[in-house]
Parts: sequence; structure tokens; C-alpha cells
Amino acid sequence: MFESLLNIKYEVWIAVLVAVLVYFIGYLIRRSRLNFPPGPIGLPIVGYLPFLSKDVHLEFIELAKKYGDVFSLRLGSEIVVILNDTASIREAFSKPEFLGRPPHSSFSVFGVQSPFFLSDMHVWQEQRRFVVHTLKDLGLGKSKIEQQVQDEINCFCSVLKSHQGKPIDVIPPLTPSISNNICALVFGKRYEYQEPERVTLDANLDEVSKIIGQTAAHIFFPWIQYIPFMLKLLNYDKACQMFKISDKIFTKKIEEHKSTVDPKNIRDFIDGYLIEMEERKKKDPNTSFTDATLMGCVGDLFGAGSDTGRTSISWCLLTAAAYPDVQKKIREEIMDVLGPDRNPEFQDQKSMPFTHAVILEVMRWKSIVPLNVLRYTLANTSVAGYDIPQGTTIMTNFWAVHHDPRNWEDPDTFKPERFLSPDRKSVVKSPHYMPFSAGKRACPGETMAYMQLFLYFVSILQKFDLRFPENVKPNFEGDLTITYKPKPYKIRFIPRN
Repeated sequence: MFESLLNIKYEVWIAVLVAVLVYFIGYLIRRSRLNFPPGPIGLPIVGYLPFLSKDVHLEFIELAKKYGDVFSLRLGSEIVVILNDTASIREAFSKPEFLGRPPHSSFSVFGVQSPFFLSDMHVWQEQRRFVVHTLKDLGLGKSKIEQQVQDEINCFCSVLKSHQGKPIDVIPPLTPSISNNICALVFGKRYEYQEPERVTLDANLDEVSKIIGQTAAHIFFPWIQYIPFMLKLLNYDKACQMFKISDKIFTKKIEEHKSTVDPKNIRDFIDGYLIEMEERKKKDPNTSFTDATLMGCVGDLFGAGSDTGRTSISWCLLTAAAYPDVQKKIREEIMDVLGPDRNPEFQDQKSMPFTHAVILEVMRWKSIVPLNVLRYTLANTSVAGYDIPQGTTIMTNFWAVHHDPRNWEDPDTFKPERFLSPDRKSVVKSPHYMPFSAGKRACPGETMAYMQLFLYFVSILQKFDLRFPENVKPNFEGDLTITYKPKPYKIRFIPRN
């Protein structure tokens, strides 16, 4: 009996090795026959994954020096094409064939119906149109949302003032402040910073983003999500549990809205969605407007809006403290346009070109989302002269574009002047600047993000001098999860008279 078990085990191993060998040889043959982007071969089964470190965006730049701006890798069971330059990204993202999402994404392990990050094209198109339209109806680009954000900023600045100029880590108070802006938009209310639901949502989002990224193992080894011990080993079980807790809070909010919604008084995004859902169901029982998709939209808006917002602002504050001369110029512009007391408005950005240029340069220099959310080809297509088959995963390296010496003089140096016109009276954006992606799948929250970033940055510098503690030097290294976050730091917010 024991010998037969050993024989079975031996035969299974032989079968597995033969299957891997056949797949590997087939992969090499297919690759040689196609006009496919070149790249390193990697190892059987795992591909090139073992050779990638946490700084994937930087390693892709080095590989591009050897194989060209467009190259390919096998990561696990997936063939991935990497785009590292402006021309290939803009060419690809202008084609409908590149609008898809892979069947396995960062969030697919949670089983959510995310309209923005999963693969259903019809759902994405319908939901994106609705989200953009509803945000405008709720006041995006108008004074209503600006006033809500400014009220939140005033609360945040009161917290900063309470520390009386002592060094603090800005992330703990900034996290609830930024996500409160999303809560006001989606739920119709803000939370006190220490309210339990508020703390839970922020903590869960932070932990999940550390576990799930653009190179998460389950994207390239989809089968591991069906193996319990692998989920535990990679902390996915922890992430899934946190996701479920957040979903319970979102479900509670949706149910509360269902019992109080009034079509004549739309308070927030959930109200607008529930009303639209009822109208759509009357016309089409199979509409994509469902409770599950609403949950996905709420999660996408909360997660994307909160994480990118606080990361962008934290980089701006770190930069202002590290460059006193830049901070001085911004404050001079603030005093000329606003004076010491008037709250900023988003339209003031036009009158503050240097401040605007600083924000653009931080977004280029530190590329908040260095690697784009994965794309997937919906049909056979091409890019940069290479043939790209249907079903190919596409990864774009915005960090490479933003640090390419062909695009920018001295790209690794912080130079806000690069975004100013020769007379320094207006801002000039480069075609190589794309922090919110490009094409039809570009981030729908771009306007909200810029408005929020400008109002926070200007309001804080209007009210405080930003300085590092004695004998502390700034550290501009970051950690890549879904976003590129600064390492923990402390600065002094010294109230101005």
C-alpha cells in the first residue's frame, strides 16, 4: 500500500514537470513566432516574479534599457507587456482594444463587483457615466463641495494648531480628514475623527492596501485563492476579513438611505444611485444598477479617493517643509492673492501659478500611482510596432514616463519651474505628465483630487510655517503598495500670527 502511494506521488510529480515543460516550450515557440515585445525569459512556473523587488517601477526602467520601452515578462501564469514611455502609453490608451481589465485583479480575491477595477466592460461604461454625472450634480466643480471641503480643512487645521508647533506625524489626523470628504459625498455626512465606524474604515483601507497591490500574487497565480493555507500565508484571509467588515458598514449606510431616500431631495451619491436604480429596473430587469454594484461603487469611491488624497497631500507637506525657499514663494503668492484670512477657492489656482506648479511637480516627482491599474487587451491589436494578442495583460509605468530624461531635464530633481511659462505667469503642462492615467479609463475623480489638494495645501501654508525638528533631514524615499507613500515623518506646524 505504501509503495503504491509513493508510485502515485512520483507519477504525479512527473506529470506536473512534463506539463510545465510543455507549457514553457510552447511559450517560447509562440513568442518566437509573433512580432511580440522582447524581454527576459524568467523561470518555469513563476516566470520573472522572483527577480522583482518591492521597487518594481524602478526595475522596469532598468529592463527597458536592455529590451526597449515596450517589453514583456512572464509573471506566474500570465504574459504581461510593460509600457514605459509616453508614445506607447498614449497610443495604447487611445485604442478600444486596450480598455479591458484582466479577469483577475487586485480586488477579485474579495469577490466584489467593482465597476472600475474588474473586467465587465458594459458595467464599467454605464457606471462611469453615472458617477461622473452624479458628482457634477452634487456640486463637483461648484461652490457646494468646495465649502464642504473647506469646512473639513478648518477642523483639520484646528487639530494641527492644538499641537502648538510640536513635531507630529501628520497622517493620523489627515487620514480621517480626507476620507471625511468622500463620506460627505457618498454618505451625506462627516464623522468625528474618533468615531468607531470612521476608525474602522480607515484602518481597514490602510491594511488592505498594504496586502493587495498591482503585483499581488493572486493576479498571476489565480489558483492560490482556492487554497486556504496560501491565503493565510499571504495575509489574504486577513484582508478578506477587513473587506467584509467595511462592507457591513457600507451595507448599513445603504439600508439607512433606502428607508429615507426622497427623489425631490438628493442628499448624496447613495441617494442618487438608489433613485437611478429604480428607474433602470423599470426599463430593464437585467440592468447593471444593482445593490451589489452600488456596494462596489461605494467601495471604489471611498478607497481610491481616500488613499490617493492623503498620499498626495502628505508628499506636498513633506516637500514644503524640506524646501524653505519654495515654501516662502508659495506663502508670498498666498498673501498677494488671499491675504492672511480669506479661505482659498479652487478658482484662485489660476492666480497662483507657482503654487500650482509646485503641486504638479510633486505629482510628477513622486508619481502617487507609479503603476497603472492593469489593462487587458479585448482583441488582437498592436502598440509601438509590436503585435499584441487578445487576452494580454498590460502594465504601464508612469514613474518611468515622469522620470525619463528624454522628457524632463534633470528628472530626479524637484523643479517646480519646469511647469511655468517663460514669463512665470501661467502654468504649462507637458504631454508627458499623466498622474491620473490617460484616455477613456483615466481617473474620473481627477477634478476632485486637484481641488482637494489645492485647498488643503494652500490653507495649511496660509496658517502655518512647516519645519522639520532640529537635526532631522528629510527622507524622500517611499513605499509602494497601491500608491507610493512617503515613509513616516514628523514636522512642526507652527501657527502664524
